[in-house]
Amino acid sequence: MGQVISQAGDSIYEIGLLWLMLEISGSRAATGLVAMSGYLPTLLLGMFGGALADRFDRRRLMLIADVARGILVLFIPLLYYLNGLSGLLLGVFTFALATFNTVFNPARDAVIINLVPQEKLLQANSLIQTSWQFALLIGPALAGLLIPLMGIVHLFNADALTFFLSFYLISRIVLSRPAIKSVHPRAKFNDVLLRSFSDVKEGLKYARRDRRVWVLLLITAIDNLFIMGPAIVGAPIFVRDILHQTADKYAFTQIAYALGMLAGTVVLNLVGKRFRHSRILLWGIILDGLSYFPLLYVKTFWGMFVTLAVHSLAIPMIIIPRPTLIQKIVPPEMQGRIFSMISVAVVGFTAISMGLTGIAAEVIPINQLYAVIAVLAAVSGAAGWLFRDFRQAP
Repeated sequence: MGQVISQAGDSIYEIGLLWLMLEISGSRAATGLVAMSGYLPTLLLGMFGGALADRFDRRRLMLIADVARGILVLFIPLLYYLNGLSGLLLGVFTFALATFNTVFNPARDAVIINLVPQEKLLQANSLIQTSWQFALLIGPALAGLLIPLMGIVHLFNADALTFFLSFYLISRIVLSRPAIKSVHPRAKFNDVLLRSFSDVKEGLKYARRDRRVWVLLLITAIDNLFIMGPAIVGAPIFVRDILHQTADKYAFTQIAYALGMLAGTVVLNLVGKRFRHSRILLWGIILDGLSYFPLLYVKTFWGMFVTLAVHSLAIPMIIIPRPTLIQKIVPPEMQGRIFSMISVAVVGFTAISMGLTGIAAEVIPINQLYAVIAVLAAVSGAAGWLFRDFRQAP
């Protein structure tokens, strides 16, 4: 429930951020750079967030992150009404919000092992991802309804409220299994800082030794470098430049992702146990890329909506097997750091992808850009089949 509410707020924030930045600057490149600022902290600090998740009480870290993010978001509408909001400040606040994400995300993924037994991990991760998909359904729908009534800026007030509601729900979690020994909720913060570099180094050594983890990190990074910038920054540009539609229509196109992912999750839960998680993931990356290619020809709102819904059927094939693989093959005391590496690969390379997409969209029509990244992303998934250790992983 906390994730449904919080990530619905995240989708509301992203819709408000990208469209507001397009209005303030009129620049695709500047919009891409501001969007990138929301992902850079994971690239720069993500490993340290994972180290904290392996040392401090994970639930407590999630609570601190929710309060901090709720307070930060409230400054955006405040500065807007004081005529003090600029593209630079939007980037600063987005960067600060994402800094707390670097702690929240690995703590959330690693705490799952304290909630369910090993044989239930796939179902638990499916449930977590389904809650995220419901959030993607609720958030854009709410944004699409609020924009004509209240304007873009009030989306940020709604986002702040979701963080405080998420804080309350996470505070109600009771761990059904004891925390792992590596988590030290009473550890002094200074001691953790002193040891964080050695913890990060230890995590990197482990990832290098385990070829399965190394390959997972590599293909995740390459796939997100190709596909995520056009997926996030390209969407509002496509709606504005190709479809010639408004912000509320952009918000409603994002509902297609939720519908497709919900359907894909149902199918994966029915048939997923018959296949290795690693192979499901590789096929997911291939289909995730190829299913963007029809946007080269789409000229209508419903054409885009259907294309995104079909594309999203493949996303659960990536985001559900990936954490399940880590939870099965990585020792519990290392999972916070490995999940933070995955976050760096996903979020960090998404940051780079968004910056490059904004720049590329200044010179290449966005529908043609979608076609190029569709092929490149599919190739990155196909390359994963070359690594026997990975394709034979559970």
